[in-house]
Amino acid sequence: MHKGGQFLTTPITESEIFTREKFSEEQHDFFNMVKDFAESTLTPISEEIDKLSQDLSRKLMMEMGEMGMLGVDIPEVYGGLELDKATASLVGEALTHGRNSSIVVTYSDQTGIAMLPYLWYGTPEQKKKYLPNLVSGKWIGSYALTEPGSGSDALAVKTNAILNEAKTHYILNGVKQFITNGSWADVGVVFANVDGEKFTAFIVDRDCKGWNRGPEEKKLGIKGSSTTTYILENCEVPVENVLGEVGKGAAIAFNVLYVGRYKLGSVTLGGAKAVIKLALQYAHERHQFGQPIANFGMLQRKFADMVVRAYESDTVLYQAAGSMDEAIGTKSPADEGYYAHLQKAIEDHAIETSVIKVICSETLWLNVDDGLQILGGYGYSEEYPMAKLYRDERINRIFEGTSEINRLIIAGTVLKDALMESLPIRDEVDRVRHTMIPELDLSKAGDFEDEFKIAELARSLVLNAFDTCILKYGQDFKNRQWVMEPIANMVIAFMAMQGVLRRQVQLPDGYAKRETANALARVSVAQRFAEITTLARVIWGHTLNHRDRKAVEKRLNDHIEEIGYYPDIIANKELVIQALYEAGEYFLND
Repeated sequence: MHKGGQFLTTPITESEIFTREKFSEEQHDFFNMVKDFAESTLTPISEEIDKLSQDLSRKLMMEMGEMGMLGVDIPEVYGGLELDKATASLVGEALTHGRNSSIVVTYSDQTGIAMLPYLWYGTPEQKKKYLPNLVSGKWIGSYALTEPGSGSDALAVKTNAILNEAKTHYILNGVKQFITNGSWADVGVVFANVDGEKFTAFIVDRDCKGWNRGPEEKKLGIKGSSTTTYILENCEVPVENVLGEVGKGAAIAFNVLYVGRYKLGSVTLGGAKAVIKLALQYAHERHQFGQPIANFGMLQRKFADMVVRAYESDTVLYQAAGSMDEAIGTKSPADEGYYAHLQKAIEDHAIETSVIKVICSETLWLNVDDGLQILGGYGYSEEYPMAKLYRDERINRIFEGTSEINRLIIAGTVLKDALMESLPIRDEVDRVRHTMIPELDLSKAGDFEDEFKIAELARSLVLNAFDTCILKYGQDFKNRQWVMEPIANMVIAFMAMQGVLRRQVQLPDGYAKRETANALARVSVAQRFAEITTLARVIWGHTLNHRDRKAVEKRLNDHIEEIGYYPDIIANKELVIQALYEAGEYFLND
């Protein structure tokens, strides 16, 4: 499965996905190398990092550069490693073992939106000048799109660029806001309108007169990362520092954000897993009513939910990374048109990258929230790590496009794929009008025949709900956020449940944790199906008349009755808890 969005139109039984269980020995070794660095180098100095030290942060970035961590997406000719997307995602996840969100933010910005524009759009001279310095950590990079008056509406920037009379420099004037790595950056990708209308990307470096930085933002969290404004006052940018073409900046601005989203997914996933261990250690040590609070059912339910969310997020992230790697194929950077092909493969996964951003950042949010609740009053104390995590995690639902913007992207891309027929969504919608559960090859389903049928029913509900929205609104659906949001949430829920179910049937023979993986799959399918049916009813209540709603409700209930699907969620969560308590931490990383 290597076509973006294909999970919406492909029966569960018809294709395999990439999962963590398919990692090679080399990938495991790379993960462990980064993990060891994070635990041995970052964890002991986490408090120092949070004091906002440029010298310390630069030193750490140089160390990461020496280890190859900053060049995971960059060809060897510029000092990088040119790893596949799955392995690159592993690096971000492993780095969270250092228990410091600030340095992870600095790293993520450097390796994603602050570096890839040079690789994808730069001239040979620009690549040679900037990439080796960024890959080594000698230079710190930045990406300056947001302005005081334009955040989510990115193309509404006011920063202006005018070519001087000598035609040697563009003169930039404007203010950029909330720039990660801002006060430390040696170079930045800065967006401005040439002559007030041609949206263009520029390379602004320390040689450019008129590039000024504002003071550090006083932030809620990630206090050890730099965040400032850029004040461009008659900033002189050489004409050779135009990145790409004049007027073609939108592609640069948005294409690189797809990568930023799945990179954010990898680091928030790692954080979500780490929180489980922190909370569990406390729950075993804390005694109330004569026993550890880990014995209490309500807290066990929280821990089970934390594991299920992390497992779903892990599945979604690596399914999408593997799919992008398949789409990129065997082409190499030396091939003509490689970077256009690479961008197309990633852009084609717009639904997946937005799902990753939403599901992983919200998994971290919910796991931290549950973790703080488990610690009770101590969770609220700055003497314990959960309070800091609570502050640090909040930014992730704003970074790389807010969660709301990403939900609009998900729903809007489904509409675009249907209209452009880049996916057979129309054919599948027509099929759903006649049958909600297609003929399935259940030869590999084992004890999961009911779950496979329920997953197909869930896919049909997503398509049916989308169909009713289009019948009511037509193409104006793209302006109807009241229904776009629940459609996006249905897509997110379905991607999670289908991924976990596909992962379950692909587990290798003799897999030691199969019983627990089976329980996780059953919980995921049950909970996500309940979520999808609830959202479908929200849509139907708005888009259908009473008679049609009654008819579709009857179809749904008849299918559930026919399948005989009545899952025992509690019993399966108890199996998850048994495995978690034996391991003492998230236990599905092998």
